Order: sequence, then C-alpha cells, then structure tokens
Amino acid sequence: MLAAILLCGTTTTFAQWRVGVTAGADYNTHTMDLQYMNDFRLDGRWGATLGVTGQYDLTDWFGVRADLNWTQKNYRLHRMAYDVVDYKYRNNYLQLPVMASFSFGGENLRGFCNLGGYAGYWLNSSRWGTDTNSFTSRNYEFSEEVTLDSDRDQRLDGGLVGGVGVEYRFCEHWALQGEVRYYYSLVSTRKQYQQTKDYRYNSTAAIQIGASYRF
Repeated sequence: MLAAILLCGTTTTFAQWRVGVTAGADYNTHTMDLQYMNDFRLDGRWGATLGVTGQYDLTDWFGVRADLNWTQKNYRLHRMAYDVVDYKYRNNYLQLPVMASFSFGGENLRGFCNLGGYAGYWLNSSRWGTDTNSFTSRNYEFSEEVTLDSDRDQRLDGGLVGGVGVEYRFCEHWALQGEVRYYYSLVSTRKQYQQTKDYRYNSTAAIQIGASYRF
C-alpha cells in the first residue's frame, strides 16, 4: 500500500506529455517456403519510414509511447540460374506500435528502451524488374502495381516491436532522439486458402531520428 501511494504521488507530480515526428530508413527481410522453386532467392531491401509519435511519461524513467507511422517493407525475388528473372517489390504499410518506454541516464543525455507490440495495415504494393517470355525466349522489363487479392493477401499485420536509442534534451521543452528499432511480424502476408500452406512473414529493422516537444 505504501509503495502504491508513493508511486501515485510520483506519477502526479511528474506526469508529462510529449509529441514529435520521426523519419528514417528500414531494411526488410521477407521469408517464405520456396518449395519447388529451388533456384530462387529472397533478398532484403531498404525502404523509408516516417511517423508521428506521442508519449506519456509517468515517472522520469517510465512512460507509455504510441506511434503512427508509414513504413515500407520491401524485398527482392530473383532466380540464380537466370540473371534476367529479377522482381523487386515495394510494399507500403501503416503501423501503430504501442510500447512501454524505459529511460535512464543524466539530465540532458539519456538512453531509452522501447518494448511492446504493433498493429498494421498493408496499404498497397508494386513491383518492377526483368523477366523472360517463355514462348518467345525474349527478355523484357516491367513496372506495375500489384492488385491485392482479398482471398489471397492478408492486409492486416501485427507482431512484436522493440528498440533502443539515445535522447538529447538540448533545451527545456525540446529533445532529439536516435533509435534502432525492430518489428517482428506474427501474421503471414498470405492467407492459407489452398491445401498447400504458404506462410510468408516480414521482419523489419529501422534506423530513425526524431524530434519531440515536451510539455
């Protein structure tokens, strides 16, 4: 009871809001069972991430943070035996990570750790590259939008998220942050509508910087 009273008192006197923006780059890895496609390979690709963030600090070392960000989860599918078979995918997602934020350090320069989960939605997809026409044996280039199929593609996403970073409070109300963050999806991008199971997952590492205003 005494600990609860002390915590409530600390929360009341310290509670602080902050809002901010973030921007950075991310590297996504797409995993799937290639099954009979023995000579195909999947490679990760870089993308971009932008977002807005809000955080409520209950104490000087603990807070709750929520972001709303646009994140690209790109990858490359290519065939090792034929250099011309090369597909590059760009996938845009809207994500809402909600995390517990732990802070430590001095008055102006502090480290932090974020842990939680996220929900997301697959906005759209496109691809470009080169391929071979099997009837004419001619190579061709292409660039096209990918139509997402409600029976095949799982547009809802969700999983675990964690990050570590450093914050510099350079004046009374403003702070800069740099963070390395990792999203681990627990939802397959492909629905299991066929007899043969086809699970596909994204794992995304992001490097981002941000600025926030502390009320």
